[in-house]
Amino acid sequence: MHYTVKSKDNLTKISKEFNIPKQLILSFNPQIINPNKLFVDQVLYIPNISDIPEKLQIEVTTNAHKIIERAKSAINNGIKYKLGEGGLNPNISLPTTNKLCDCSGFVCWVVGLSRKSEIPFYKKHGGWIYTDSIVADINSNAGIFEKIRTPEPGCIVVYGAGSKIGHTGIVSKVSNGLMEKVIHCSSGNDKKFKDSIQETTPEVFNRADTVFGRFII
Repeated sequence: MHYTVKSKDNLTKISKEFNIPKQLILSFNPQIINPNKLFVDQVLYIPNISDIPEKLQIEVTTNAHKIIERAKSAINNGIKYKLGEGGLNPNISLPTTNKLCDCSGFVCWVVGLSRKSEIPFYKKHGGWIYTDSIVADINSNAGIFEKIRTPEPGCIVVYGAGSKIGHTGIVSKVSNGLMEKVIHCSSGNDKKFKDSIQETTPEVFNRADTVFGRFII
């Protein structure tokens, strides 16, 4: 559907009104130059869950070795970073069919889920698995991720959007209870390595609001 921006509207308000992640609104509306500044009478396209065709899911895995192995298989395949892209079909050999992906799409594909989900916990998040809904899941007792206090290989590391954009990845190496390596899809990787999916040191996740989750579905 299309929505015309009204006086006092902002991206957060519109996101809550339609129960659609801000990241996906931005992805479907490349004409938005500054996410913090919308214009009265600006027309936005608001995606519905039904806008994206249902995909079959592969068998999800909780095996840490398999999770890391799958994550590494996506490195250096020329995938560019774009919000809202990737992670819709876990059956394919890479997290995207169009060489575009974001961090949540990558993580969903790694564990064998579609980011468009019918999992009951995510229905209150519009049916989308993304950084904020993953954080909410980890901090609850009702989702598909179990909160863990210290990182372990194969676990999810994530922080929420807050006023900006959140980020998530797969912990691939741990030493003395600390992250040593993380596989993640980011615009920073894209700029530095010309490929958005890389295994790097974890500095980007060194934040007070970062949480860790073990996939338990």
